[in-house]
Amino acid sequence: MIRDLRESDLTNGFLDTLRSLTIVGEINPDEMKKRFKEIDSDPNYIIRVAEVEGKIVSSATLVIEPKFIHNLGKVGHIEDAVTDQKFQGKGIATKIIQSLLEEAKKRGCYKTILDCDDELISFYEKINYDGRSFHKHGSCMRFDH
Repeated sequence: MIRDLRESDLTNGFLDTLRSLTIVGEINPDEMKKRFKEIDSDPNYIIRVAEVEGKIVSSATLVIEPKFIHNLGKVGHIEDAVTDQKFQGKGIATKIIQSLLEEAKKRGCYKTILDCDDELISFYEKINYDGRSFHKHGSCMRFDH
């Protein structure tokens, strides 16, 4: 089942799934709930999860950026897309990404972009939504603080 993140998901596989993507760290439960409330109250920040047998096994985030260009347009940014290794190859991540593309379209985004490692390019190129797919465009630059 694909749905938006709930507070109860934080201790039901969500953080474990994120740990397979990157460093999560040891998070104080009160601070974790505070961050959830902060994110949940922001209408431009959507976290979708996949629940399988009562546990979160995949997630991705859509951040909507309001712009001055493109007639005050909006750009969707997909971030932190991850699926537990045991559930990869089952189409779960594709369904989450498609649901976020639908959300971005519904909210008036003129494009949705994401950064990924080169080995994931073919995965994203296969995702079809509204008769179109992701395509490689430009390069990503990064500055670490």
